[in-house]
Amino acid sequence: MKKTWEVDCDGVRHTVEYRAGFGTKVIVDGQPNKVKSSNWFINMIDYAFSFGDTQCHLTVIGTKTDLAVNGVFQGSGEPYEPLGRTPSWVYVMLAINIIGPFIFGGGIFGALVGVIFGTKYTQSALRKKTGVAIGVFIGCVVIQILLAFFVVGAYIAFLN
Repeated sequence: MKKTWEVDCDGVRHTVEYRAGFGTKVIVDGQPNKVKSSNWFINMIDYAFSFGDTQCHLTVIGTKTDLAVNGVFQGSGEPYEPLGRTPSWVYVMLAINIIGPFIFGGGIFGALVGVIFGTKYTQSALRKKTGVAIGVFIGCVVIQILLAFFVVGAYIAFLN
């Protein structure tokens, strides 16, 4: 994934580029800078740099990338807030969604659903949208329960 921004500062045009993948980089005016996610589960980067008096922050949460210039995100127009730590309750929800299917009958498919939905509610929690995160978690649990009924039912039908 590659995303590029142009920033005008004191009459000079600067180029900021974000390249994801192996060896994730932020390239500022042709100078590559390696960056690393601050979270093991979801891509979280907050890279700060400046052009004279202009403060910039390249922020990445999951697959959403935006550049904040002087406290305002260029893509969304929202004010910049530093990335916080992942709340501990998110890790509890992840454990329930990833380990639970192996215990209650959803198996690897249920765990895969947990991982997919887990990335979504982790992103919501990092954006401080707690209600959305809990709603996605509940939806995930419902889907996993339905999947577990299907898997267990198919197994019982196979045995008969």
